Amino acid sequence: MKHLILIFLACFFVGIIATPSEKSKSVPVDEVELMLQKISANLEMASVATAQAKAMGEKMVAEKVEEKAQLKEAVAVAENKVDLMTKKVEVFSAKMIGAGIDTSEAPLKLSGKTYDAWLNYVEEGGKEDFDYFRMYLWH
Repeated sequence: MKHLILIFLACFFVGIIATPSEKSKSVPVDEVELMLQKISANLEMASVATAQAKAMGEKMVAEKVEEKAQLKEAVAVAENKVDLMTKKVEVFSAKMIGAGIDTSEAPLKLSGKTYDAWLNYVEEGGKEDFDYFRMYLWH
């Protein structure tokens, strides 16, 4: 019995190997057509990307134009404010000169014993009262 099963299995495998199997015939593929389809798909994707980039570029240009217009308006307002303040300063200076007050813009030069004491006070940390420091501690 054992031999019969082995012989049967051997014949079965030989039959499977020796019998040609029917394969489904593949449709002949034209490589040129396949490449043309891929190229057309890529062109469609590129045209979509180009259209989106163009739309974004136009949107950015519009935003920049609007921003530039706002900046021009802000500059005009600031220039008006500066002109107004300049006129006020000129009027104020004329009033002060009329009252006999010097309005020159010469730098202020500090000097003297009290100023020297203040500098020394600041160098030493300035922890005490300045008047006490000036009167009793500083020579």
